[in-house]
Amino acid sequence: MKNFLFALTVTALGAIGCTTNETENLTQQPKQIAQYTTENIQENTQEDIMINIKIGNTDFSAVFYNNDTTKELVKQFPATYTMSELHGNEKYYYMSTSFPTNSECPSTINKGDIMLYGNNCVVVFYDTFPNSYSYTKLGYIEDTTGFEEAVGKGSIDIHFEQK
Repeated sequence: MKNFLFALTVTALGAIGCTTNETENLTQQPKQIAQYTTENIQENTQEDIMINIKIGNTDFSAVFYNNDTTKELVKQFPATYTMSELHGNEKYYYMSTSFPTNSECPSTINKGDIMLYGNNCVVVFYDTFPNSYSYTKLGYIEDTTGFEEAVGKGSIDIHFEQK
């Protein structure tokens, strides 16, 4: 009987000890995760480069990612480029200088995506479609409402300026 009571006491104390520590850890962990997530969101937001894109009389806000490519490209702003039409879903312009690249092949291009093809071709997409080409991501237009109508058919002048 003494052995049974001793075993029961040890088990109960062990269970209480584990439960208390586990509860403490579980209570603190969500706070740590929430704090980490909030800090990262704030950091990423602060690092983004805000751009104004003007087509005719219509302005569009764009977010450029903070990478080596965009840092070099933005140095040339403000600038207006006559962008050519291609495939009924994009406008492109070959820059006279080359930029650093970090190409990847996104499976889908989204309306409003802004990318670099090769090392010197800026591309603005005005349609969403499946993709098999490699690009360096530059950024995106925040609200694409009216964007397809603004770019229209054929070549068009697009003005880029850092906010």
